Amino acid sequence: MNAVRPLGAALIGIVLVALWLVLAPPIVSGWTDGESPVRGESMFTLAIFGPMLLVGIVGRRIGAVPGKLFGDDAGRATVWGIALGVGALLLAVGYTWLAGTLVPGASGLTSVSLMLGILVIAVQVAAEELLFRGWLQPQIAAVIGTPGAVMLVAAVFAALHGLGGATGGLAVLNLMLGGMMFGLIAARSGGIAGAIAAHWGWNAGEQLLFGLDPNPGMGPFGAVLDLDLVGAVRWGGSDQGLNASFAMTAALAVIVVPLALRRGSTKTA
Repeated sequence: MNAVRPLGAALIGIVLVALWLVLAPPIVSGWTDGESPVRGESMFTLAIFGPMLLVGIVGRRIGAVPGKLFGDDAGRATVWGIALGVGALLLAVGYTWLAGTLVPGASGLTSVSLMLGILVIAVQVAAEELLFRGWLQPQIAAVIGTPGAVMLVAAVFAALHGLGGATGGLAVLNLMLGGMMFGLIAARSGGIAGAIAAHWGWNAGEQLLFGLDPNPGMGPFGAVLDLDLVGAVRWGGSDQGLNASFAMTAALAVIVVPLALRRGSTKTA
């Protein structure tokens, strides 16, 4: 009976989020029609991820998840997380450069609305990490153990991103590896501060530093650099960019494998 409540609550949460990701985007897109790209993207992100943040908060409270949400040493975990997230991204970008698929884009240097973009991405990744690694992972880990929970939640993370447009086996694999990286960081640090930082470091770096998402071109918040990925799809030359590339697979594996093999006990978020 002790396992029924947390697993049941987790399943309900997953179903609610899946339904939200299917039903809400077309409705929210209608609300943002006619808005400027920056305002529209900001409104869309807040409208989609705000409720997900609420689900994570409520689910964690109902499940009485033990431990501190951000861990015992949130500052150190944040620095560690940013280093891992940005480091993995730099590896992936480096691999695309070696493969010859990384090229300058058509646009020049821009910093318009970059600060707003930093905040919007922070809201998005905070909602996802609270939901997946702050609530679902420790809740499921209490029943099947941390290694199984990291894998299972990463699989759910990848599957739900599929509802957002990720397609193809390699993209799904990369999303699962990303979910495993965030899950292992949360498990090792005992909270989600490091996972949020790693997730933010990757997303903000990809979008606002290198201008690689969307591919080709830049998002509404602009980017410090405007780089595109062209040529072979397996090295990023598609509209999914790094997400559907071997470069991302290799870079994440460099981080995930040592984290998974690292000795020492994990902590409960």
